[in-house]
Amino acid sequence: MIMMIGEWKMANHPKVDKLFRTEQDVVWDIADRALGGYDDFVDDVITYPQMILEYYTGDDCPEPLNEEVYQKIMRDNPERVKSAIRLRITSRIY
Repeated sequence: MIMMIGEWKMANHPKVDKLFRTEQDVVWDIADRALGGYDDFVDDVITYPQMILEYYTGDDCPEPLNEEVYQKIMRDNPERVKSAIRLRITSRIY
């Protein structure tokens, strides 16, 4: 359930640990989760964001990414999500 009060906020969402203050917070959360599965030896920064977006919007999507708050952002802003994933991959510090 999304409750709109002033800025975009998620209200009473039991499966997500933190309160997202903005839509961009949700985009960064998606990108951070995608980064956790990235493998330098197997994946590539160009195709991985599209592949992970297809997985996250598919039937086998893991929780909590299958919740509407995430799905709506991935459906409405796929390029923004893919760009955030690319940025997280390329800005890692080893």
